Amino acid sequence: MSNKVRDLCTICSIGVHYRPRPNPKIVEVMWHLPCFGSVKINTDGAHKSESSKAGSGGVLHDYQGHVLGAFSANLDAPSVVLAEVLAVIKAIELA
Repeated sequence: MSNKVRDLCTICSIGVHYRPRPNPKIVEVMWHLPCFGSVKINTDGAHKSESSKAGSGGVLHDYQGHVLGAFSANLDAPSVVLAEVLAVIKAIELA
């Protein structure tokens, strides 16, 4: 069950018993500067299963935290895993 309001309303209106998914666990993540003389590249990918649309992006930082560059792309990727992998490949190419 996707927990979308529209879905919940539809299910309730026809009297079907449902069990929504539990809320995701929230985890705090801390970003740290890269080591002296290094560059850190952070990447991410996303995928929308309903439309098979995907995107990826990344940011490059120097050891002082200054942004050296960034990128983003719209993708035709069938999964979030492929979107993530394509983001890493692009980051390696830029590095």
